[in-house]
Amino acid sequence: MPGTSRPARGAAVRRWAADLAMGARFAVTGGREGWIRTALTALGVGLGVAVLLLATAVPNIWNAAMDRQRARTVVPAAEGTGPSDRTLLTAPSGSTYRERPVYGRMLAAEGPRAPVPPGLSRLPGPGEMAVSPALSDLLSAPEGALLKKRFPHLRITATIGDAGLMYPGELLFYQGSDDLRRADDDVERITAFGDRGEPFRASPLVVLVILVSCVALLAPVAVFIATAVRFGGERRDRRLAALRLVGADRATTRRIAAGEALSGALFGLVTGAAIFLLGRIPLAGISLFEIGVFPSDVAPDAVLAGCVALAVPLCAVGVTLVTMRRVTVEPLGVTRTAPPRRRRLWWRLLLPAAGVALLLPQAIGGLGGGDAANAQVVLGVALLLLGVAALLPWLVDVAVSRLNGAGPGGPSWHLAVRRLQLSSTTASRSVSGITVAVAGALAVQLLLTGIQNLDEQPRGPAWTVVDAHDDAVPAARAPEMYARLRASVGVRAAHAMVSGYADSARHHQALAHTAPREGDDPEPYPVTVADCATLRQLADIGACSAGGVFLVEDPEGPSRPRPGERLALDPVGSRTDHRAPALWSVPRTARPATARTDRSTPGPVTPGLLATPEALPPTLLRHPHVTVLLRLDPHTPDAIEYVRNTAAAISPRINFITSGLDGSTDTVNATRHGLTACAAAVLLLVGCGLLITTLEQLRDRARALSALDALGTPRAVLGRSVLWQTAVPVVLGLALAFGCGLALGSLLLHMANRPLQADWWGLLILTGTAAAVVLGVTVLSLPMLWRLMRPDGLRAE
Repeated sequence: MPGTSRPARGAAVRRWAADLAMGARFAVTGGREGWIRTALTALGVGLGVAVLLLATAVPNIWNAAMDRQRARTVVPAAEGTGPSDRTLLTAPSGSTYRERPVYGRMLAAEGPRAPVPPGLSRLPGPGEMAVSPALSDLLSAPEGALLKKRFPHLRITATIGDAGLMYPGELLFYQGSDDLRRADDDVERITAFGDRGEPFRASPLVVLVILVSCVALLAPVAVFIATAVRFGGERRDRRLAALRLVGADRATTRRIAAGEALSGALFGLVTGAAIFLLGRIPLAGISLFEIGVFPSDVAPDAVLAGCVALAVPLCAVGVTLVTMRRVTVEPLGVTRTAPPRRRRLWWRLLLPAAGVALLLPQAIGGLGGGDAANAQVVLGVALLLLGVAALLPWLVDVAVSRLNGAGPGGPSWHLAVRRLQLSSTTASRSVSGITVAVAGALAVQLLLTGIQNLDEQPRGPAWTVVDAHDDAVPAARAPEMYARLRASVGVRAAHAMVSGYADSARHHQALAHTAPREGDDPEPYPVTVADCATLRQLADIGACSAGGVFLVEDPEGPSRPRPGERLALDPVGSRTDHRAPALWSVPRTARPATARTDRSTPGPVTPGLLATPEALPPTLLRHPHVTVLLRLDPHTPDAIEYVRNTAAAISPRINFITSGLDGSTDTVNATRHGLTACAAAVLLLVGCGLLITTLEQLRDRARALSALDALGTPRAVLGRSVLWQTAVPVVLGLALAFGCGLALGSLLLHMANRPLQADWWGLLILTGTAAAVVLGVTVLSLPMLWRLMRPDGLRAE
């Protein structure tokens, strides 16, 4: 028995190989039409493969970006280490220019062997500056004239190499200085660049967003590839009927069809690799969340790329074999146009039901961590989205079967509906990619909108906060800083304040004699000194006059001091300076006040003790923060840039905070907008497949179109019929996508324990893109429609 089974298996393998090879020959030797069909398949598969290869390169892109970031991370010197020939003093001095971050560091070598940042061969000296190529180009261009004024006395002496940049377009500089002191709070003594540190570990919520986004973006690509391998299916099936006429059985015709699809898929792999290689260069100019790419970083992971190279041909063969089971190829023709069997619904519901079953445990018990939980989320979301693609053909069949010719378009509507009733499978197959893309994008949009905590968004007027520590701007220079900023171009209003901390004098005296016990070291009181107009921006203080003092309770902070209590001002800074702190008594007239809850004023100011300068001289605070609140004129172009230039002239170490531009909010908004753009790009990709399918159907209907033209059918009627034929499946698909996307998004938000909030602008963009795809497919198919509507198309031999 074993001796007979082994030759039988060998014969079966040889028969499969011969039939697949014959199908591959048909793909490349079928004349002009065969080459066009193969080229369309290769183009469709190639577009999908290029996207998948880009996805496989994401791990290498991320790792390269993290390596570049860690390479320039500073390594602080050990506590208590003094200056040596191997140490370097550094302080951040970055800025922003027209919404683009400008990263920078001030450097001061303490010895001849001080560490050098990556991308440089030597440290810049005092008055010198090393810049990235992008920053050098910006400073030399007219649009960078305002930024150039920020560095009036610095000479560019070096260009930072690629090893020191996060991405080619990064704006980065290193500035030599001789004013840095280790005693300053923002100055570090370092011994090296390149701190490896702990690897980045995202929270479960961030992992959930990343996983769902990847599945939502890649699932439509998989559907698109499965559709692309069936381009030209109707003509191929008629050719297979000729093979049946010469004696081929049904199994042989299926294998030959699979071989032809396999050939197109292999050409598609080569095309996709070429598109991917050509597209790596434009990626060098793209940055997302300040993480960009160099072309050399865009390298597919070998294992993942191998999986793509294996999965695409297998998908081509599998989809063809499954599709051919629905087609009866007989010697005298193909029974594709026969009334199809009613599609079963039960097995199509199993896919989304299985996806919900996988996600339900985490929806009930909360987000989990680890590879098993991540795989559960990926598989659950993928099954839900693929379930959308499986439900669409059933929905289109049910909807089209209930339509009739009395529609909104008259004869054109009747032609489109009749065509869909005869062959809705091709239309459903093409539109399924759009449906999956919109459903996935909608779910991700809901998840990101729910993550963003709207309660943390500042309300009220927009303020720009200019903040400087006493190392950069001493308290004695606060009036000068205020006056110069107030006189800057585009400033409507300005308020200045000096802030620090205080401790109970009794507690401070006790610490001087005994070591603090655990739990016996309360937080110091925040102290802010400003005029009455400024204090009203911070709290509801009521009536205020010179010498006023107000006590603001912070429910989450230390209890407020009592009237008459004696305070030690800036105890920590005084202890660092080895000096006794200044003592000050809270006036008996101090009144309680309520902190403002509208968050209209951003910055470092927190509730605590508020005092006017007449009651508490700012110079008693040894190490204060000098803060100026600015309200800018929105009608003055580049007002914020003029203010930044003024601040840089005072000190390059001044910080800026702008209300309404919270970092986490920016990240969430950028993520949401980026994913909307990616989803729109996927819709355009699927639209390419829909266009190819429409052109293929027009070519197959050439004789029918010629007959309609001979009967006097206006071209406008046939043009509108193409529009309806494309629009009906897309509208049904969008309705299904919105329903499934809302359900999936609600489930994910329940898993993340976040509220449901819709991003209507994002939904409008996706809907508009889908409508543009329908119109684009119609317009681009009209030239072929006009060309096919000719009487000579009825000629037969």
